[in-house]
Amino acid sequence: MITLEGPSTIRQSYANSDFAAGYINFYLCNDAVIAPEFGDKRTDRNARDILQEQFTGREIIQLNIDGIAAGGGGIHCATQQQPR
Repeated sequence: MITLEGPSTIRQSYANSDFAAGYINFYLCNDAVIAPEFGDKRTDRNARDILQEQFTGREIIQLNIDGIAAGGGGIHCATQQQPR
């Protein structure tokens, strides 16, 4: 079993009790994986390395999602399709 450990620290500008700091909420697209980063160098790097092992051949792109995470969401939540 693979475990993506959450960050032990986050940037304080958006920190609140709803902040969703988890790496499992990523998005697969074409030849890339869009994944969050939270400013914790150790766990950000660990998440990137694990995702790279699991998705060989795809580029791992980590983005600062503090604004989304502060509302309790993540990348996958923000990229969901919309019904007609």
